[in-house]
Amino acid sequence: MVPPWFDQRDRMNTTLTLPQWLDRFRDVTANKATDRPESLYTYHSTGVDGGALTFPQVQLLLQTGVPLPDQSLPDQWLTIDHQHALQQIRAMATQREPLNRMAIQAVAATLMRHTGGPIYSLFSQYDTSRGELRLDTHTAGSRALIVAHKLPRALDHLLKDINTALTRLNTPRQLYDLSFEAHFQLLTLHPFGAGNGLMARLLMTYIQQFHQQPLSLVYVDSRIPYRNALAVSWRQKTPVSIVRFMHNQFIRFLQEGIEQP
Repeated sequence: MVPPWFDQRDRMNTTLTLPQWLDRFRDVTANKATDRPESLYTYHSTGVDGGALTFPQVQLLLQTGVPLPDQSLPDQWLTIDHQHALQQIRAMATQREPLNRMAIQAVAATLMRHTGGPIYSLFSQYDTSRGELRLDTHTAGSRALIVAHKLPRALDHLLKDINTALTRLNTPRQLYDLSFEAHFQLLTLHPFGAGNGLMARLLMTYIQQFHQQPLSLVYVDSRIPYRNALAVSWRQKTPVSIVRFMHNQFIRFLQEGIEQP
């Protein structure tokens, strides 16, 4: 179901350019607590992938570190690990550390520290809690994936392209386009045995943090249209659909920040 705000805000988006939205966001939020807590990004990203914790529960867990009674332990561990992975990749971006396969696998290991583990098949074994690349997965749903022996080189190529593009950006639109497209490309490669959606959104965060721009997110209540936009992009073999969707999500985020009392 498309969220009730979507059509209305999509029409509103045409009245301002992205730089105008960003300027308004900065002007309105300059003198108030504007940096959205990391718990907000963790709540939405884990929720999009099926996490069941509410935002107050995520906040309480991350603030206290005390397990929540009557809540799924895997959900709680993933919440904690996601926050650590988010902090890790934001620090990388702030320090302008270039992306490479080893760095991405280190973030993936942090993300899956407690909920990952060995995956066995007839001829191979790899461990998602160590950030190891998949070895024998050939499909994700109905979508065929790049064969495993070609994956390391393809991932290296993607990360090298991102590093190069990051030095050539001239406009906010180019920056966010790059982040949304990179998120799509990592999801398309599906390099890990688990946590690929979370990792793709963390890669998006790295690109935005690299240039100290507001971080975007995918809202929990938009997970179905998010998946639909991804499916359209995969079917049409172009990121146009998912990039458009992600821009609308970002405008919603900026508008909510502007309207926040």
